[in-house]
Amino acid sequence: MDSASFGEICGGATAECAAICCCAPFGIANFLVLAMYKIPAGLCRRAIRQRQRRKLVKKGLIQPWDHRGCEGLQIHPVEEIFPVVNGSEETEKAVNELEKEMWQRFYGTGFWRSPSQREGDSPRIK
Repeated sequence: MDSASFGEICGGATAECAAICCCAPFGIANFLVLAMYKIPAGLCRRAIRQRQRRKLVKKGLIQPWDHRGCEGLQIHPVEEIFPVVNGSEETEKAVNELEKEMWQRFYGTGFWRSPSQREGDSPRIK
């Protein structure tokens, strides 16, 4: 029993050493690449984009970017986008009949449809 627990301890220590010896250098190398290449490259890309944008604004090809928010945004009322449709009684009857037919056909099926959602049924209490 003692030899098994000693072996487990040795195996765990070896695994930790391997992790530190193998993973730590790669982690440090990744950090160095980030600090020495990726961050400066990103900053340079951003500066070049801003310079190009300023040139295009100066030429009048694009409008200047407003940092204050969405002042130029137009908000339309919902009724303007989705007009209210007043259906006739015949249309409403047809829609109700179709809904009843679909409820009968797909009764109790589907993830979000349960029999308790039916208008005509009262909830069952057990």
